[in-house]
Amino acid sequence: MSLVQAEVLKLVRRRGLMIWSALLAVGSIVVAYTILLSLHAANPAKHGPAGGFDNLHHLVFLVSGLGGITALLIGTTAGSQDVSSGVFRDLVVTGRPRGTLFNARIPGALIVFLPLIAVAFSLAVGGSYAFASGLPTASTHTVVQYGEYVAAVTLLDLMLAVGLAAFASSRVVVGVLLAWNVIVAEILTHLNTLGSARKAIDVAATQHFAPPGTVDRGVTMSTATALLVLVVWIGVALGAGRWWTQRRDA
Repeated sequence: MSLVQAEVLKLVRRRGLMIWSALLAVGSIVVAYTILLSLHAANPAKHGPAGGFDNLHHLVFLVSGLGGITALLIGTTAGSQDVSSGVFRDLVVTGRPRGTLFNARIPGALIVFLPLIAVAFSLAVGGSYAFASGLPTASTHTVVQYGEYVAAVTLLDLMLAVGLAAFASSRVVVGVLLAWNVIVAEILTHLNTLGSARKAIDVAATQHFAPPGTVDRGVTMSTATALLVLVVWIGVALGAGRWWTQRRDA
C-alpha cells in the first residue's frame, strides 16, 4: 500500500471526522433546500421557489463557509494524526524520509476532501435550476466564477491546515485559522492605512474570485496577483510544515 493510500485510509476510517465533514459540506445544502422547499409548499405566496439565482448566491456562500470549516477539519487531521495517534515514530524507524511522510498528507487530504466539496457545490447549483420554477437562474459564466471562489477558499484552508498542523494540535490550528479568516483578515483587508500591502492577505486574494458585487471586496487586484498570493501562502505553509516534520523529535 502506498503512503498516499495509507493517508486516505487513516482519514476515512475516522468515522466522526467523515460524518461531521459530510454533514457540514453536503448535509447543510440538503437541509437548506429542504427548508426552502417546505416554506414554498406551505405558503407559496410569501415564500418563493427554492431555486433561482438569489438562492444560489446564498447557498454558494454556505458551501464556501461550511466547506472551509470542513477543509480545516480534514486538513488538520491529515497534518497531525501521525503524531497525535503515536505512530509517527514507527513510520520514521521504517526508514522512509520524513519529507516523504509529510508530502503524502497533501494528496491524501485532497482525495478525501474534493469529492465532498464537489458534491456540495453540484447540489447547490443543480437545485438552483431544478427548483427555479420560472425564477432567473445563474449563467454558466457566473456558475464558473462561483466554482472558482469556492475552490479558492476551501483549498486554501485545506492546505494551510495541513501545513500548520505539523506544529500544533488540530484544535489549536482550527481555532487560529478560523479567527484569522473570520476576524483578523477581514479587519486588515478593510484597513485603508495598509494601502497596497493588503493585496498580500490571503482572504483578499480569495475574494477576488467571487463574482462582482457578491462580496465586499476590501482590495482590488488582478487575477495573476491573486493567484500568486494564494500560491505563496500555500507554499509557505506547506514548506514550514515539511521543515518542522523533518526536524521534530520522533
